[in-house]
Amino acid sequence: MLQWATMHDSNSSNVRGTKYPFGFLFSNQFGKAIKPRIALLSIYSMIVGLVAGLVAEGVLELIYLFTNIFFARRWSFKIAYPDDFHLGLWVILIPVIGGIIAGLMIHYWEPTLKGHGTPEVMESVLIGHSVLRLRVGVLKPILSALVIGTGGPFGAEGPIIQTGGVIGSIIGQVLHLSPYERRILLASGAAAGLAATFLAPFAGVLLAIELLLFEFSARSFIPVALATVVATAVAILFRGSGALFPAHPWVLKHISELWLFALLGLLIGIISVILIRVLFWFEDLFDHFPLKPASVWAPTIGALIMGCIGYFFPHVFGTGYDTITAMLNNHFSAAKLLEISGAKFWAMVISLGSGTTGGVFAPSLIIGGGFGAAFGAFWHHLLPQFASDPAAYALAGMGALFAGTSRVPITSVVFMLELSRNTHAALPLIVACFIADLFTRLFSVDSIMTGKLHKRGLMVFQDYSTPVLIGSQIGQVVHVQKPVPADLYLAAAARLFPHDLGEVLAVVETDGKLAGIIEAHDFLHQEENRHLKVRDVVRADYVVANPEELVPTVAQKMLARHANNVVVEENDRPIGVVCAADLLRLQRGLEEKHLLMSMQPLWVAHKNEGKP
Repeated sequence: MLQWATMHDSNSSNVRGTKYPFGFLFSNQFGKAIKPRIALLSIYSMIVGLVAGLVAEGVLELIYLFTNIFFARRWSFKIAYPDDFHLGLWVILIPVIGGIIAGLMIHYWEPTLKGHGTPEVMESVLIGHSVLRLRVGVLKPILSALVIGTGGPFGAEGPIIQTGGVIGSIIGQVLHLSPYERRILLASGAAAGLAATFLAPFAGVLLAIELLLFEFSARSFIPVALATVVATAVAILFRGSGALFPAHPWVLKHISELWLFALLGLLIGIISVILIRVLFWFEDLFDHFPLKPASVWAPTIGALIMGCIGYFFPHVFGTGYDTITAMLNNHFSAAKLLEISGAKFWAMVISLGSGTTGGVFAPSLIIGGGFGAAFGAFWHHLLPQFASDPAAYALAGMGALFAGTSRVPITSVVFMLELSRNTHAALPLIVACFIADLFTRLFSVDSIMTGKLHKRGLMVFQDYSTPVLIGSQIGQVVHVQKPVPADLYLAAAARLFPHDLGEVLAVVETDGKLAGIIEAHDFLHQEENRHLKVRDVVRADYVVANPEELVPTVAQKMLARHANNVVVEENDRPIGVVCAADLLRLQRGLEEKHLLMSMQPLWVAHKNEGKP
């Protein structure tokens, strides 16, 4: 066996052969499917996950501390929710404290503290080389905990996601990693933050893929997945492994009931579009607030309005995690559910639109859950033998609104499955979430995550498709040319060169073997260097490929060698050259072809319009 390994793979003697008794197990495929550096990056990601998990727990503890201080008037880290306390008219002014402090910190210290934080993380990934500042990571969780602890109608997940992203970015900067590697660590931190907050590691991975990584590949989601596992393990050490929102189990009464969940998804889609439009309208309104500086006064007035709403509807205060649990256990009447859902809607859009800070996931769950539970209660009362438990519709409504407003349907389905621990919810969730997402996409270009970026001139389409070049071969674009003999003088070779100065020719020795390449500008000084031959100026900045090799594979070779040209060989003889510009032209041509094919039915219908 040892001899067989040595004889059959002489090119990999460092891996196989006499050095390793089981050399046949370690083939020369090592590092081909994924780079070994990803293993090291995974270790870094786990460190990021550990820190993000600790930060998530710290933010939750801070929220409970501020809630106890302002609503219970005690110094305690005990879990507390604002709606458990009745303070009369004073409850209107408590959120103003958080609004004023938030406005001052945003205006004088850090403008990027404004909002729920996810758009800023996305912008850093897209155009900021995945660089986030440490100051944001320190101030964001503290300020958000204060705002939520004084009654702000937000969740803890938004600031935790942004802070987790900062942790990954800072570690990447300290280690002098490349922008791509920093992006993986940034996404790892953000995903770990969500996973630790809700004990939902799989949802954290998918959120990173749908919002931050902008790719679906093993090299990116393996480190992210390991980070979410570590962060979730940290959260379990502090809070246990029980469901964050425990709910009694339920099952569908009949498979045809999915039609009701489809209708719910459609209605939630309408609500999603309204929420996005109203939120952006309030953002524009408060951006032009007459009292200056607007960044200070706008969140203050927004908090005052929110306090007035909370006086009449206390369930809008704080994270609302207790309210979500109550919705999933049928603790409210249909009228109360609509009341809570509507109040949370206005509290969220006014507060967030005014420029304060906090997460949007938790309020989305309350808004969608309240409407979904009321919808389910109606049908359960009307058709008790057909409609399931209203809690099922509460769960589907939560996921559907999250999917519609954030444009992350896959994350939403998995997120709600992890929160509910109920596998029977899979089909209803898929139906409701994807129909809500479909409707929202039909009527809104932006999601709640991308609206800010659109205003800044950055269009983000949260779609991932197979690259048009993935099945193309390098032989499709090769310029078949006669190579230049290496022993020709430059002057003689210049006469053989094409008139197009952008061309590149292969150079061969007398035996026909490849010697290198020569470009047009190599002939600029031929008159002064008549004694030079082609082999004296031959270039080696190229890669070699066969005509059947796929373009993505060749492109990877070019990147690894920092080469702009490809020499295509057949039977060990060069037949032509491909330039980087040729690949770009191929991509553009294929994209135009795909676009034409996708538009053809519409074009045909238009052409035949008016004909019998």
